[in-house]
Amino acid sequence: MSPVAVSSVAEWTRACSGAFVPLRVHTAAPAFRASLAQVRLGPSVTVTRVTSEALTVFRDVDLIRSQPRDDVLISLHRRGRGMIRQHGRSAVLGCGSAVMYDAASPYALSFPGTMSEVVLQLPRRTLTSTGHTFAGLTAVELPDSAQLRALTMLAASVEQPAGDEAEAIGEALVGLLRAVVRAHDNAPPPAEPRLLAEGIRLWIGEHASDPELTPERVAAHFHIAVRTLQKLFAAEGESPAAFIRGCRLRRSRTLLVGGASVNEAARRSGYLDLDSFTRAFKREFGHTPSSVRALGA
Repeated sequence: MSPVAVSSVAEWTRACSGAFVPLRVHTAAPAFRASLAQVRLGPSVTVTRVTSEALTVFRDVDLIRSQPRDDVLISLHRRGRGMIRQHGRSAVLGCGSAVMYDAASPYALSFPGTMSEVVLQLPRRTLTSTGHTFAGLTAVELPDSAQLRALTMLAASVEQPAGDEAEAIGEALVGLLRAVVRAHDNAPPPAEPRLLAEGIRLWIGEHASDPELTPERVAAHFHIAVRTLQKLFAAEGESPAAFIRGCRLRRSRTLLVGGASVNEAARRSGYLDLDSFTRAFKREFGHTPSSVRALGA
């Protein structure tokens, strides 16, 4: 994309929507000025230099529904102040900070004054292949690391490479971003991890009967990475999946003892497949569900 300079919000809305994903723009600046220059690095990775006056850019539910996208964007902030809001959290943007956001969920970026940044954009699949939960990664400042510094330097230095060189640079940026995300996942759990783990266990106990409850959904609810969730449970010698399964089976046993049918106990404890329920129950308790119901114990 050739460099674009604009002097109105309408022009900036069109420019941003074309360069990134469909967006809405608002500004109170009386004389708005902004510009962007984008470099495409292969078929799906772009780096865009952005400067603007004060403004707010947002992507809402209506835009997501009408024009869905699966892109992940990373703001590498260079000048000015700003804030990104997504998934109920806010992250402050300052010189040198880096924050990720996800085009598949509503977000807003606000800048109170003149700003400049470099935005790396790539498909979600480049990161989801390693099992990351984006609700735990977005609107959170990425921790400083050698990988993040290398990513920022490379993205900021990109000019207009051609052919194989462009794709090679794009692949290098993707590799560095994956390393940054792994560093985020390997960071120590939040303060008081035992209290956090206990809160998560209580929440799982209340929601285990939902057949769609998975470790990924638990991590997303608590805004942490799946690997962080696994570490919290590993400290007690178990896994999140095993804990969910145990909650369901204990609930099913209580229902059976109380006179519920095997089908009802399975359904009300979160099992959609009766055979799977029966096998899991027997492994856990050493008896079939029907025998426990018959004995009432």
